[in-house]
Order: sequence, then structure tokens, then C-alpha cells
Amino acid sequence: MKTMIRFGMVALVVCLLRIAPAGAVSLDFVPSQQTVDVGQSLSVDLLISGLGSSVGSFDLDVSFDPAVLFPTGVAFGPFLGDPALGEALTDFIFLGGVVDLAEVSLLTSSELDALQPDSFTLATLFFDAVSVGSSGLEFSQALVDDASGIKLDLTTGSGGVNVVPEPGTFLLALCGLMGIVFHAKYRKRG
Repeated sequence: MKTMIRFGMVALVVCLLRIAPAGAVSLDFVPSQQTVDVGQSLSVDLLISGLGSSVGSFDLDVSFDPAVLFPTGVAFGPFLGDPALGEALTDFIFLGGVVDLAEVSLLTSSELDALQPDSFTLATLFFDAVSVGSSGLEFSQALVDDASGIKLDLTTGSGGVNVVPEPGTFLLALCGLMGIVFHAKYRKRG
């Protein structure tokens, strides 16, 4: 009878440990703020940190202002396995003002534990700055599971991009204006 009670208590503890979410994990944009010129390309990493267990999958939606930024690509990090070797499945789509990206690892928990550090880049997003203005970067959806499929408790950060007029155009116009003034001044002397 005592053995049955002990077995039941151990089974209960194991179940509770599998159900209880892990400690808070941070998901941030790196760099969190940046300033670029119109027409310039930029990238932002999606950094996960504070891990107590390995990541097995994620499904993220990143919102931005499509009048300011145009998404051009997504590069997934190497820490959930190599999709080219059949170790992970990846997908992304650009919707109006949202980059929707997801990855699922096909590696075992022990393989993921050996592969992943406590902090790493899940993916890198690439944008072109298309007009002057500012765009926030927000996680409108952030689902991250550990290697056992248990949802991690996440704290998400935010970011932003300021797009400014290209200084080269202003400087070129200023140099041209100065050239005209000097040419006119020396022409009068001659």
C-alpha cells in the first residue's frame, strides 16, 4: 500500500513538473532601436534569452508599419537544427504589416540541449526603408515551446526603426549650389 502511495505521489510530481511553465524567458529585438536612411536595408535579430530548457518550436508574428518598412527576407538561426538536413521545418509569410514566421525542430530533446546556448537568435528579419517616418516593431503573437512541447512563459520586448531623409542627397544639392555660387562669383571678376 505504501508503495502505491509513493508511486502515486511521484507520478503526481512528475505530471506537475511537466505542466508547470518554465521561468520567464525574454524575447527581444536586437538592436531595439535603429535609425536608417530612406532606401537603406536593415536587419533585426529576434533574440531569446533566459532559457532554462531548450526551444523546440516557435510561431511569431512581428508587426511593423508597411508605409515605412518593406520586408525582404527571413533567415532562421541554426539552433533548432538545419532545415537542409531535415532537422527542422521553417516557414514565413509577409502579410500587410506583419511578418509571420515559424520553425519546428525535428531533433530530440538531448540534441537540442547540446546545440542551444542560454541565449541565441531565433531568426533575423530583413527590411528596406521605403519612406521617411518611424515604425514600431512589436510581437503581435509570440508562441515558443520547449523541446517537450510545453509553452514557455515569455516576456516580449519592443523595438523601432526611424527612417530619415538620405543625407547624401542634401549634401549633393548643397555642393551643387555652392559650385553655382562660386562659378557666378568668378565669372563676374573675369
